[in-house]
Amino acid sequence: MHLLIDAGNSSLKWTTLKKNGSLSRQQTLYYDSSPILTFKKILKKNCSTNDSVTMVSVLGESFDTEAQEISKFYSLRFNNIVSTQKLGNITNAYKVPHKLGADRFVAMIGAYHLMNQEKKQKKACIIIDSGTATTIDAVDHTGQHMGGLILPGLNLCSSSLLKNTQLLPQWSQKNKKSTPVLFAKNTTDAIYSASIMGLSGAIDTICNNMERAIIKQSNTASVQRIICGGGSQTLLPLL
Repeated sequence: MHLLIDAGNSSLKWTTLKKNGSLSRQQTLYYDSSPILTFKKILKKNCSTNDSVTMVSVLGESFDTEAQEISKFYSLRFNNIVSTQKLGNITNAYKVPHKLGADRFVAMIGAYHLMNQEKKQKKACIIIDSGTATTIDAVDHTGQHMGGLILPGLNLCSSSLLKNTQLLPQWSQKNKKSTPVLFAKNTTDAIYSASIMGLSGAIDTICNNMERAIIKQSNTASVQRIICGGGSQTLLPLL
């Protein structure tokens, strides 16, 4: 079987690709020490049931090199995905292809495939990935990446205020409220609610503008928006 790993800024996510093509339940482990120790912990736990590792990482060259060495130690074939000029149906818009984050690249590949498999009339896509950062990328109906934008994630939207304000707890995915309030009666709720509503408003505005531009430039009437990432369930009701 094949271990699939997403090494993000805040946590490591993994799942197993089984021989029949199905995926095991995705699991997440937040970094409580260093990311590479978390990676080693996951490999040690899964090395007996897998023969290879495919990883997408945003943690830099040093982490990638150490991850490869650890995989070798556990006798696992290692494949680190990097952004290229073209992969699958997606053509990278960046002049220097590897400068595009690999997480954004694979998200576009996956989203375009999900929306267009076995369809004659191809759809353009806008992919919103809400994690530590919020990325918004546009792909036209032919698979050409048109470019994208990067916003702070939910926690980053509020962190500068919270860390400089006395006696206010840092809100997180664990203690967040399900619905923001428009008329907050305390400062923590005011920051929390404004962060979510502000980010969702920015996403809506950007997506609306991207959609109009895609329709105008590529002469297509069908644009599908896809949202993923740890903050997606919090943002989705407001989009």
